[in-house]
Parts: sequence; C-alpha cells; structure tokens
Amino acid sequence: MSHLNKDETFWSVLNSAIELDFRRGHLRWSMSELSRSSKVTRSLIYYYFGKSKESILLEAVKLLGEEFFGLNSARIDLWKNGQIFESILQTRRLAEKCPHMGTFYMVHRDEQTEIGTSLRQLETEYKQKLKRFFAKASEPALDGVFGLFMGLVITPRLSDEAVRRAVDVVLQLSKTG
Repeated sequence: MSHLNKDETFWSVLNSAIELDFRRGHLRWSMSELSRSSKVTRSLIYYYFGKSKESILLEAVKLLGEEFFGLNSARIDLWKNGQIFESILQTRRLAEKCPHMGTFYMVHRDEQTEIGTSLRQLETEYKQKLKRFFAKASEPALDGVFGLFMGLVITPRLSDEAVRRAVDVVLQLSKTG
C-alpha cells in the first residue's frame, strides 16, 4: 500500500513519534507519551507499528526512502516517464501529512545509529538515481540537484507553480550541460 493511502491514525502516530523524538531526544519518550500526543490508543499503535519505539522511527526511514527520495517503483516510473514534477508534488503532499519528516532527516542523518546509517544509505541510493537521470551532470551539480529537490519537498507554502518552474529550470539546465 502506498504511504499516500495510509489513514489518519498512521499519520498521527508517525508525526507524534517524530516530533517527540526531536523534542525529547532520541528514544527518550514512552509509548504512553506517544499515545497521549497522537490521541491514539497504545493497542492501536502496536497494531500499526509493533511495540518498539525504534520500529516506529524505522517506518519513518522507510517512508523517506520510498516516498521522499522516490526510490519505490512507482516513483521511478514517474521519473522514467519525465514526470519528475509530479513525483515531487506527491512527496510534497506527504510532507504536508508528516511535517516533521525533514527535521527528522536532518537530526538523524549524521548520527552513528541504525537510523543514521540507513538515512546515509538512502542518500547514496538517491544520488545514484539522480546520476541515472542526469547522466551528464558533475558530482557538484548532482549535489545541487539533490539539495534543490529536497528543499522543494520540505519547504512549506511553495505554490505548485513555483515547484514546477524550479523543476523545469533543472531539466532545462541538464539538457544544456
């Protein structure tokens, strides 16, 4: 099932876990706090995510890879069909449902934990994806595209038209070298 189709309970728990982890410190929160914060019973949290706090955060990492970095097959297909804007727009819609995801990524990416290692691996995979689609681009250019696309995803209150224009500029520049 696509993360876009997850219900509000899933998003409430995931958002609350990410926010608690940021505000209280890595895994320095309880399932009871998560239940209160998300307004979801612990039994329902266990149903969705299991009993481990880390398993909830690993779901966030999975979401980052599949949807934010667009590493799932549906997103790859959009890119192959020249629909990069549409892919980024889908990610923006997810970012609206999970507004602390960018913070989660930034806080954990350099940590020497399973989550940090997983995030760095996802970055590597995403940069490989960028290299396939922008084969003529230099490494610094690919790093710039990475930063621009991440910014387009997590920056609030950008119009869809602003996102479209930014993607169009990147695509035009990639054709001219």
